[in-house]
Amino acid sequence: MLEKYGNSASPLSSLGYKQAVQFLHGEIDRNSAIQAAQQAHRNYAKRQMTWFRREPQVVWLAGFGDEPGIQRKATELVQSALSEA
Repeated sequence: MLEKYGNSASPLSSLGYKQAVQFLHGEIDRNSAIQAAQQAHRNYAKRQMTWFRREPQVVWLAGFGDEPGIQRKATELVQSALSEA
């Protein structure tokens, strides 16, 4: 991507890519790049959680998205919301 689009390509400033580019330019070492990318992702996830907590109609499901029971409950919630609309 660097060769094709150069340093100014917008996607290269996104999470993970920014640190990879810094590593490729020799600005930081591999471990620092990995740690910085991981921290950036944690910070982003925290901002997402803060945003979602402020949304009154968000329904939190306890579990993981690949669990059949969670998928069933999520489907029911979506179908219910669609029928109310």
